[in-house]
Amino acid sequence: MTSLGNQNGVTYLFVMILIVVMSIATLEVTQQWSVIMQRDREAELQFRGTSIVNAIERFVADWEIQRATRPNQWPRTLEELTKKSPKRYLRKVYTDPMTGNKFALIKIGQDIHGVKSTSTDTPYNQDVFKGAKTYQAIRFEAKGSANCQINPLNPNAPTTCPPPANTPPPGETSLGDTPSTNSPVQPPSTETPAEETQAFQ
Repeated sequence: MTSLGNQNGVTYLFVMILIVVMSIATLEVTQQWSVIMQRDREAELQFRGTSIVNAIERFVADWEIQRATRPNQWPRTLEELTKKSPKRYLRKVYTDPMTGNKFALIKIGQDIHGVKSTSTDTPYNQDVFKGAKTYQAIRFEAKGSANCQINPLNPNAPTTCPPPANTPPPGETSLGDTPSTNSPVQPPSTETPAEETQAFQ
């Protein structure tokens, strides 16, 4: 009986150790999967934000040839970028992958210059989202035409320059597409903001 009791005790102890080991392994897998999912959502945020910025840039650039039929140089809604009238700039109106809801709009007056997330979570990838304490602080913002210049001989002459974009409030980081010879989008800001501000829309 004593031998049988010892065997039962050893078996019970083995089962308990096995349960603890499996729990730890499951926790590690869950944490790793959570990081993977967060990285995927961050990559999607970068893709969607950049796509919207590029669409706005092309919309603004085409205003010269469409001004007779289009009163506004900048889009007033994201839906405007998806219409074939006469050209589609964005495949669809993207939602914020970090929240599943609509993006907050970055506007000057009625004109949309970009978007940002409404999530207050902390970005995992600090190589991409440098200086951003929250996803909410990351601004995907179009800058307009970089080639727009005022005539130095006649500074008062009318121009077709778009209005200047918003200066990011303290605590927000402005992200644009990677600049190229065909794109007027500015590179991502590398400045570290002094403090964080609340979202606006």
